[in-house]
Amino acid sequence: MKLPSRSPLFLGCVAALALGVSACGDDDAPAPVDAGSADTGAPDAGRATRTTFPGLDGPVEVVRDERGMVHIYATTLHDATFVQGYVMAVDRYPQMELTRRFVTGRVAEFNPTADASTVNDDIEARWVGHARNAELIYATLAEGSPEKTAIDAFAAGVSLYIDDLIAERVDLPRGTEVINFVISSGTLNAWRPQDSLAIGRYLSHALSYGANDEIGLTRAREAIAREFPAGDPRAGIFSDFWAFEPVEAVFTRDGIPNLGTDTGTRALRPPRSPGVTLPPFRVDPAALASAERFFEGADGLMKRIAPRDRGSNNWVVSGSKTATGHSLLMNDPHLSLDNPPLFWFAHLNTKRDGGTDANFNVSGLSLIGVPGIIIGYNDDVAWGVTTANHDVTDVYQETITDGGAGPDTVLFNGAQVPLETVTETINVATGAPVTVTFERVPHHGFLVPEIRDGNVVPRTAGTALSVRWTGNEPSSELSAFLRLNTARSLDEARDAIQLFEVGAQNFVMVERGSDDIVWSTQSRVPVRPAECLTWDATTGAGLGPMFVYPGDGTCEWAAEPMADRYIPHDVNPARGFLATANQDLVGVTRDGNPVNDGTASEPFYIGWDYDIGHRQARIANELTRLTERGGVTVDEMKALQGDLYSPLGALLAGALVTSLEHAAEEAATPGTHPELADELSDAGPSVVARVELARERLAAWRFTTPPAVEGMPTNDEIAESVATTLFNAAITRLTRAAFKDETDRIGRRPWGQPISKTLQWALLDPAQLATYDAAIGDTILWDDLTTTDAVETRDELVLRAFVSLLDALEMRFGTADLDAWRWGRLHTLRLASVLPVFGTDFALPRSDSTEFPDGYPRHGDLWGVDASNYDLWTSRDDYAYSAGPQQRLVVEMTDTGPKIWNALPGAQVLDARSPYFGAEIEFWRNNEAPPLYYTDADIEAHVDARTTYTPE
Repeated sequence: MKLPSRSPLFLGCVAALALGVSACGDDDAPAPVDAGSADTGAPDAGRATRTTFPGLDGPVEVVRDERGMVHIYATTLHDATFVQGYVMAVDRYPQMELTRRFVTGRVAEFNPTADASTVNDDIEARWVGHARNAELIYATLAEGSPEKTAIDAFAAGVSLYIDDLIAERVDLPRGTEVINFVISSGTLNAWRPQDSLAIGRYLSHALSYGANDEIGLTRAREAIAREFPAGDPRAGIFSDFWAFEPVEAVFTRDGIPNLGTDTGTRALRPPRSPGVTLPPFRVDPAALASAERFFEGADGLMKRIAPRDRGSNNWVVSGSKTATGHSLLMNDPHLSLDNPPLFWFAHLNTKRDGGTDANFNVSGLSLIGVPGIIIGYNDDVAWGVTTANHDVTDVYQETITDGGAGPDTVLFNGAQVPLETVTETINVATGAPVTVTFERVPHHGFLVPEIRDGNVVPRTAGTALSVRWTGNEPSSELSAFLRLNTARSLDEARDAIQLFEVGAQNFVMVERGSDDIVWSTQSRVPVRPAECLTWDATTGAGLGPMFVYPGDGTCEWAAEPMADRYIPHDVNPARGFLATANQDLVGVTRDGNPVNDGTASEPFYIGWDYDIGHRQARIANELTRLTERGGVTVDEMKALQGDLYSPLGALLAGALVTSLEHAAEEAATPGTHPELADELSDAGPSVVARVELARERLAAWRFTTPPAVEGMPTNDEIAESVATTLFNAAITRLTRAAFKDETDRIGRRPWGQPISKTLQWALLDPAQLATYDAAIGDTILWDDLTTTDAVETRDELVLRAFVSLLDALEMRFGTADLDAWRWGRLHTLRLASVLPVFGTDFALPRSDSTEFPDGYPRHGDLWGVDASNYDLWTSRDDYAYSAGPQQRLVVEMTDTGPKIWNALPGAQVLDARSPYFGAEIEFWRNNEAPPLYYTDADIEAHVDARTTYTPE
């Protein structure tokens, strides 16, 4: 095998990796250059000089437009996806290669600095098992089927690029020399169809796997029972900190479809077993702690692309409500914001040249490493997706018996069932291979292992946790998307998504020449026994899928999943729109209990982990206003996607102002609010006067959140921006002051959304909380457990928060002038490089940027439509964020086909010198979505490069 030349830059990178430093970026990269005219690759780097491909059925023309989108004209599905694989590799191969290795646990084998932590990461990926699942899925693809044709051809196209790379017929973009380590390691193999399937299953995993959350909830419940037992004033704090009800009860559809209506579909499950009452169940603390340690280590794999407080928006508006009479579709999935992004613009067309085995014309976003279009539009149908959050994972506590000379067994339905084992070998560039063995419960899944020092610690305990996830069973989401790609009607599109079984998504769809709008959440949803849906929101007792289940056979899934008729969906509601934002879709958590819906004979459970509802409420309110008025426009939909309204500010700012008014009254008339006297005395008159100025700013806030940093902001924008800063600095301090004493005591901390609920109810409706004390008319959570000689109040903590933020922000901004305290200097975004060690070229903005040293200034704050959530627990006034919209898609489905507007958050091409590297982020960060080119005429008017590939 011929290896690429070793440049001085590459040799320097070897030394840098050995030292563990990040010094391999191209700090002197030239400015972007004009696009080339002879090929479709990034100009001057990673060039695709090949013009013939082996195995093509016919000639394929590839046009790259001025925005870098690749338009592939072929005559067969094979040729279209073959060339898609090759050209995607031209644009993104280093990202693709590292992604497949990360997903399948093959990083240590090429990393010259691999240590125990690197091996641990590979072990975790092997345990999760995307590579194993990919093999199972691939085995189900029928020879000659569109799915197998597409994925085999795509893999062959990527593999051809890899061959060209090894033979030095193409060059790596500068700054991606990490791939030379892969080549030098001797572990660079052809791209396999299973690699694409593993990446696809990884995305499903990131969006639907809930084992780590269910283990965390169980540990929280156990810790609270220990630290705040029955009779303690804080005994009910679980329901305060991890409440399941939404803060805004706005649903996509009000009620479960078809529940109680006999449509001829089978029932959910047999009636509750007569007289069955399960005994109390306690989870072994040691097993819980061990499993949680594993998932803390695996968090990089679990949440790398889908952080905990992620979100997504999509909605459709009927043509009967729009200005043009054409239906509109909007979609912005929210995932980690890296550069390049997880998706790639692409257009596949066999229709123009008279396709033989397929006749399609489809465009949109391709998932890196996967053929076809995952979100997009064709001549007849457009579709968008968001995460539906159906619960498709359960964790079981297994009782294990030593098998002596044979395998250990688990107790299941009164019998002893032998454990199975799976052995994996992990090659390590810096040492000997590591062989690990995972134990598998046949009817559930793998036991959660303990990983230490680059190996699996042999299990000795008699209890352990196992995980069952629908994604560990074969299914073909690729089939669903390929059929969506070629759907000619909404009926065909709805048939296509019937094949989508793992990682429940909200599909919204519109059709050419029709007012019809459709939403559906197709997925394989397990049906749990009624005996295991007994959790009581008031007492906290009972069983529910959001906690660890007994593994003895009492809480098993029914043989068949939930019937299609109950899957949340709707068609053509009278209001003229359908919208989703990861919230409770049909109201199953309205009463705070997600397991008590349906009837005694037909219990209904679909999920517990939903967005708290602010985004959905804002979207639904705006769409209601616009559709009731009529004449909805594309520009209005773009504006709603980029909405800068603060829903939390609109709710909570008034309560903060009221507390500060009490402080002002006490300062003016001592004795009015005597509990504030000591706080005011400690602060002193000058600070109290500054607090009053801050109160006035906040009281005047209209709840918009402009960054007010770039250009020439108006006085109004500055005032709104400063008020945004004051509000967010106050609530982060108030959250810690009010709740950190309890979270420290139990050793558990709710993530941002649930603790935001607690703060909202504590400020606005404390009687809703279990910790409400009628004697004081407030929740006792305001009182600090660590101060035994004082009882703190709400007003005291609010005043302290403002006193604290004044000093901190003065230091942060370098001035006491409030007008300088612009939100855009604190609330920023830097798109991290997907090649972190070699990343100074690829982060946006660059880490050495003088224009944006802290990242791009951004509008928005917590739980807004244009998602930009920071850590509510921040103690450093760090309001930067790293997850948000992966596109800004708007489609108008006209009578002649789609008109499209969109922008990517980052580079279409992984080369810092390419004109397709930095242009998209400028559109995206300025909340612009320029037109994309779809028709032959539009594409021809905007050609930037053209290549014809012919069969060898």
